[in-house]
Amino acid sequence: MKTIPHMHDFFSDLPEPIQVEIERRSRQRKVCKDEAVYRQGDTPHEMYQLLSGGVKLCNYTLDGREFVSAEFRPGDCLGEMGLIDGLPRVSHAIATADSELRALRREDFSHLLATYPQFSQKLLLALCRRLRLAYGLNAEASGLSLQQRLALQLYRLGQSHGKRDDNGGLYIGLSQEQLGRMLGASRQSINKELRVLMAEGCVELRYGKIYLKNLQTLCEQYERMLGAEQIAAAYESIT
Repeated sequence: MKTIPHMHDFFSDLPEPIQVEIERRSRQRKVCKDEAVYRQGDTPHEMYQLLSGGVKLCNYTLDGREFVSAEFRPGDCLGEMGLIDGLPRVSHAIATADSELRALRREDFSHLLATYPQFSQKLLLALCRRLRLAYGLNAEASGLSLQQRLALQLYRLGQSHGKRDDNGGLYIGLSQEQLGRMLGASRQSINKELRVLMAEGCVELRYGKIYLKNLQTLCEQYERMLGAEQIAAAYESIT
């Protein structure tokens, strides 16, 4: 799996003078846990960079079930697509913790886009990577079983959101219910498939955490099922 630094953050790779101007033109916004940064259907007026906390993109079915399409971490950018096409927001952006964001207004975004070729280039690259990821996830949903999709999701999360305990064990701090929301499955179904992966020696369930015991097995058995290398966001470090 190819990990991509700053995959969801196209600000950090910009030249310093552009970053300074972005900061000058932005305002700080704080949101509490479970508060919406924006809602599906809202008219887009700003884009955001997450400075602290966390934000998820999600949608809801008519019966209230939640589907999570992305989990953003500090440094990540979101909401820029609506400033480009002017169409209403397609998802809800909800804070998963008390969070602080940098908000850039539409007019300032348009100025940067028109003034700095580097800004446009980095934005295009970030959007292409997100589209590539979306294509991969759509292919997984269309062609793989829940067990296979779960294994790939765990492998991807291990690369991007994994943490190390004091003994060096790699784990992800997501509940089975949260995984179900990402994969459009019930917690019971996720638990059943996790137990299959446990029997294969790939994972271990421990104290509300999912330990990834054998990334090599996950890679060899699941990553190349669709014939293309998978991608994942890479952050500063796995701690």
